[in-house]
Amino acid sequence: MADITAARINNLQSSIALILGNGSGQNGYGQTVTSLSVNNTSDIVEAADINAIYADILKARVHQVGVGDIGIAEVVQNLNTIAEATSAFVSNAGVTSIDPDGFKKGILDFESLISQVQVDKGIMHPTQAALEPAIASARTTTWNGLIFHEVTVTFSSADAKRFFFNTGGEIRISANNTSATTPKGLDWNQLCSQAGTIKFSAETTVSTSGGGSSIGNYDLTSAYQNIYQKIGSGTYSAVYAGNIYTVKARSDIDTRIIFRIEFNDVVFDNNIDNNVDGRLESTLQHYRANGEVTVVAPTYFNQQTLA
Repeated sequence: MADITAARINNLQSSIALILGNGSGQNGYGQTVTSLSVNNTSDIVEAADINAIYADILKARVHQVGVGDIGIAEVVQNLNTIAEATSAFVSNAGVTSIDPDGFKKGILDFESLISQVQVDKGIMHPTQAALEPAIASARTTTWNGLIFHEVTVTFSSADAKRFFFNTGGEIRISANNTSATTPKGLDWNQLCSQAGTIKFSAETTVSTSGGGSSIGNYDLTSAYQNIYQKIGSGTYSAVYAGNIYTVKARSDIDTRIIFRIEFNDVVFDNNIDNNVDGRLESTLQHYRANGEVTVVAPTYFNQQTLA
């Protein structure tokens, strides 16, 4: 058995508080932290101190990997030794016996797990998330040239925006062009399908079909940046190759993101081009923490519709 110093327990507590609590910058889930630092004038910590940290680590880890064995366990007050590596049972008579879960109760086990929690801070397990509809815009009249859908996404505070993305939250964007009957309309439907769902997260933008950019929430500026682009290949007719689907994003203030989703029916030969038929729809959803860790959803407003 080894005495565990206040310095070590406080290091554990501050590490989990940085991830689970308010944190700063790209750290912080915005949740209530139950553990507290211990008095540095006392060299020895108690089971209650470790168990409060256990509860905080459990909450963060379940958010990251789902429900299951996380590799540490609570210390039984007035029964377990507080150990470096493996905890044992000690009776009131001072008799030591094996704790079957003692290998999960050493301070080293807690320190090892908190290091992994820090590495995985931006991960959210699907069982701890909610995929929710946000906003959409549709157009049924034929069109040509460049049209776009512009959406303002507003968070209740700058911290709420941080917490949303720090927990692994995403703004998801997709498009389709259904009910088309002409080769050009069908080409646009194919292009939208090939783009897949664009997932905008803390540090990257990726598509379910591949492609994207290294631009995420923390990379935005006040000017629009292309975060995703897909160029049509002319699946139904080579005449219509080169059409461009582009998603742009910017952040003018620290509580807001503006997305501009462009549908550019490009004409390369300067001849009059046929109109695009079908029902064109641009859709936004969000994927947010809604389990052991819960964050507030933003609100959405159509600044410019497709109609």
